[in-house]
Amino acid sequence: MHSELRMHPRMPTKLPAEMILSEDVSVDVIILNLSVGGMLVEGSDQMFHAVQAHKPAFPIEVDIYFGLQALPVRSHCRLIHTVRKRQDLYQMGFKALSMDEQSSNLIRQTLDDYTLTRVL
Repeated sequence: MHSELRMHPRMPTKLPAEMILSEDVSVDVIILNLSVGGMLVEGSDQMFHAVQAHKPAFPIEVDIYFGLQALPVRSHCRLIHTVRKRQDLYQMGFKALSMDEQSSNLIRQTLDDYTLTRVL
């Protein structure tokens, strides 16, 4: 049995996002769940191969850009784990290392709103 290691509540999502690995390399991903502490993203084998090519820089850190409430959010993240769901589909868990105050506040507000609607 796995114990829960997450420090922050998370919310299921299907947010389109862009993962920036370097100035020249970015891939489109979907954020499956989101918290102030990190996120789970899903992407094609293109995402997996781009991250593998980036592996000499270990630990792997990326920027992830997405939108919440029609405002941009940017998070600098570290790759924590990778799961292959099928031949051409991967999920990657990221820990948020840094984000600007507006991004952090947007995520907190969205999570608070989500929590309130779940209780009602």
